[in-house]
Amino acid sequence: MKSKLFLLLLFISILFSSCTLDGESNYTPQIVLLKNPFLQNGDSLNLYFTDEGGVFRLDTISVGDTVTFLPYMTGFENNLTAFYLKQTSDSIAKIILPDKTAMDSIFLPTSDYKNGNFYMKGTSTALLFPFKYVAKSPSNDAKIQLAVVSDANFKNLYGSNNTTITIKTPIIKKK
Repeated sequence: MKSKLFLLLLFISILFSSCTLDGESNYTPQIVLLKNPFLQNGDSLNLYFTDEGGVFRLDTISVGDTVTFLPYMTGFENNLTAFYLKQTSDSIAKIILPDKTAMDSIFLPTSDYKNGNFYMKGTSTALLFPFKYVAKSPSNDAKIQLAVVSDANFKNLYGSNNTTITIKTPIIKKK
């Protein structure tokens, strides 16, 4: 009886000593669209997987269409430090950002809104960043790239402190 109790206590002590108690949690940040992108008239657009990882294709849009995107970024338990929003060319499409006053309350003064570089204070674990995308000329190569960076610090090779997604946006002439 004493040996069984001793083995049980030994097993429990080994189990507890194998746990790490440093309280550090690291997660790869995530970008999700809260709603399918939609046109100015309310029509919803679908996103399709491509054969490239992290790359999606949007339904075809026409010159003059305005598409609203509602991306939500989360670092889970890690704080977000930066968000990047890039497009292939200003001549193909235009990105309309939220109100500057609203952005100034979230992002650091070192942010470069015009070039899509949004630096955060590192005190928030999530960001909702609605923006509009206006198609200006036909293209099969138009893309939007969203990237988010967190303060996660991985000591192994099983994670990353950043995530990037690319959305291909085929644009045709208005009929």
